[in-house]
Amino acid sequence: MRVREPLAVMAEIEPGSIADQLGWQPGDRLLRINGEPPRDLIDYQLWTAVEELELLVATAGEEVVFELEKDPDEDLGVRFEDALFTPLRTCNNGCLFCFVVQAPPGLRPTVYVKDDDYRLSFLGGHFTTLTNLTEPHFERILNQHLSPLYVSVHASDPALRRVLLDNQKANLGWDYLVRLVAAGIECHTQIVLCPGVNDGPALDQTIGDLAALGELIRSIGVVPVGLTRYQQHPLMRAMQAAEAHATLAQIETWRARLDDGELRRVYAADELFLMAGLPQPPAAYYDEFAQVENGVGQTRLWDDAVAELLPRLPRRVTPAQRALWLTGGYGAQLLPPFVAALRAVEGLTIDLHPIRNDLFGGNVECSGLLCAQDILAQTAPPGDLTTVLLPGRAVNENGLLLDDLTPADLAARLGAAVRPCLTPQDVVTALGVRLRTTR
Repeated sequence: MRVREPLAVMAEIEPGSIADQLGWQPGDRLLRINGEPPRDLIDYQLWTAVEELELLVATAGEEVVFELEKDPDEDLGVRFEDALFTPLRTCNNGCLFCFVVQAPPGLRPTVYVKDDDYRLSFLGGHFTTLTNLTEPHFERILNQHLSPLYVSVHASDPALRRVLLDNQKANLGWDYLVRLVAAGIECHTQIVLCPGVNDGPALDQTIGDLAALGELIRSIGVVPVGLTRYQQHPLMRAMQAAEAHATLAQIETWRARLDDGELRRVYAADELFLMAGLPQPPAAYYDEFAQVENGVGQTRLWDDAVAELLPRLPRRVTPAQRALWLTGGYGAQLLPPFVAALRAVEGLTIDLHPIRNDLFGGNVECSGLLCAQDILAQTAPPGDLTTVLLPGRAVNENGLLLDDLTPADLAARLGAAVRPCLTPQDVVTALGVRLRTTR
């Protein structure tokens, strides 16, 4: 059987870089580094951090060998189309709460890909269950010291893990986690909490078993299960406010127990505080903010950034702006104080417009899952509208919303510029607000 050649396709060449000087172009393919085919961006970064290189590149219809000497720290200046040059390792579990399985039809194709690749765990903080790991992959992690990794645990009890992951070999993931930590690999772990299944005593056992693995378990994130209207498993249901309260108290007990003066190690997702109707904790709660991309501390970072901006807001803006700020259910709880401060600026009219997530339904309230069809169905823009603010997390790196439309598509339908905003600074920039300098 013919082995598939790795696809290290160049997307961008940095002007003035080594790659630019060699004449490489977008679309060229890197085939070999010192005789070896790179499997992914990890190999590329490690193998090119040397003084002498022999590179085989497919360019202009032919394969050309380039030999060069450089400083080991000097980058070649290439950005690739994908971080993986060999096929993505997909999930072999049937997790009862899998959000991919719960996705409605008609979304962009990547939504339906069940990523469970240890390489993306290292490169981008994607969580992996480790259940599809093999011994060669394990050895590679150790040899290249791919640390830290982000690991989905959900439960440490073997029988419960098999139920939650719907995989009779689910415990392979726990076994590999134990071995990785013993070999010196740091791990950040998550527990997707399903009420009535892996909460209560099961959660205590899981946190305790993770903590017993030692200090290389750097964080344990507890995240409530997210369910859409397409969820059908009888064990799955949304968490209630009282359960969120109880879970937060349980987590706090563990934080006090595991506090070593540097880390508390167990962290509740922002959503748990929202479900319980409690304020978000201060920045000190999150220590290193190790799981901010997992929704653990995002709200605190946002609120602190807003607090820094408020004293610098001007008294007026010109020209006048009429803006509509689209958000999800949680944003409707969190954003009103910032909106009120912006409204106090003369010449700035801004309305917060929560969008009900009809496409996903269920208990989906986060702004990052807003879809264009819900936005268009629920938005009647005023005639003098100048700007629509869109949650930045609702748009992927290719500029697409979940249902494959772009902000430009929305702008054409809404009759105003649509600006995705990830940070409070993005918001004021999109509104044309010039912040005052402070001394």
